[in-house]
Amino acid sequence: KRKSTYGFKGHLNVDEDGFIKKTDFSSGNVHDSQYFEGLLTGNEEAAYADSAYQSKAHESLLEDQGIDNRLIKRAYRNRPLTQEEKEHNRRHSPVRSTVERVFGVLKLHYGMAKARYDGLVRNRTRFNLMCETFARKDPY
Repeated sequence: KRKSTYGFKGHLNVDEDGFIKKTDFSSGNVHDSQYFEGLLTGNEEAAYADSAYQSKAHESLLEDQGIDNRLIKRAYRNRPLTQEEKEHNRRHSPVRSTVERVFGVLKLHYGMAKARYDGLVRNRTRFNLMCETFARKDPY
């Protein structure tokens, strides 16, 4: 019997103009942050991501590669965000809308809201083909 998963996840590296630079695909039971390093191309000036990607390891990785860390800061139990961290989040959150727009177009117009096949390989292939198609069209 196959091991069941909670669906699949597509991971993207998108530039500021909405062009997909790198993709990855995983089963739904793996946390998004596990794919952070693999999505970096090495020529980014800054990295924007939601708070799920915030960690000491990712901060040091970005620092080592000379990439400006603009990941959204996360509050922890008994440690709310400082005013400076809230301002950081407010300043950098709007940039993420470009990435969310790409996901929205892929889900709404390219049928990526649901997995069409059983198994990771076929769904990964479909995801990569849809991302390639998206990249060849003028998305906006």
